[in-house]
Amino acid sequence: MKNILAAVFLSVLCIGYTPNTQAQEGYEGKKLYLDLGVGLSRYGFVDNYLYNYYGYDRYSLPTLRANLEYGFNHFISGGLYAGYNHYGYKGTDVYNSLEYEYRNHTSYFSVGARATFHIWAFLNNHLDLGLGVNQLDLYASVMTGIRVRTHTTKDLSKTSTKRTFGGHFGPTVGAKYYFVNNMAVFAEGGYGSSSFGVFGITFKF
Repeated sequence: MKNILAAVFLSVLCIGYTPNTQAQEGYEGKKLYLDLGVGLSRYGFVDNYLYNYYGYDRYSLPTLRANLEYGFNHFISGGLYAGYNHYGYKGTDVYNSLEYEYRNHTSYFSVGARATFHIWAFLNNHLDLGLGVNQLDLYASVMTGIRVRTHTTKDLSKTSTKRTFGGHFGPTVGAKYYFVNNMAVFAEGGYGSSSFGVFGITFKF
């Protein structure tokens, strides 16, 4: 099993990496960018300590997020994003001398569009300031879309699920560093999809 997982991981890296003798580049227009990231949950993270202190078994999973963007020109890109987050708690209670377990968990699924202004590329290329470090990409994004909240409770008598829909809008700032021409590591912070901070890897095609 470990050999299979290692082979899959190496295959993903090979897709994103192609040897190139040219100078390394960062953000470029007319390219496709896939970001895969993991972040700190915006929902439920602070409450974990308080709930566990009072005897609840509370958990909060990391946020998962993916972005797919296209570079329209040397400093503006846009595309789609999707994010997922999940947290909950469980405990035990007694009814008529019968002990039972109850559960409460909530998940958020966000999907929408984002537009990105690539600050470093704009200063380097459009304004011709010659700042160098072309492998660096500093950017600011705006994300807007729909957020689906699913809340499920289970106790002795029943299980109920409630689903609600809401809008999402928020700014995000980030930085990428291309250690090879078509792969970068990135970090983002702001009011992004389900998370205040996301770290991950970028593939450029």
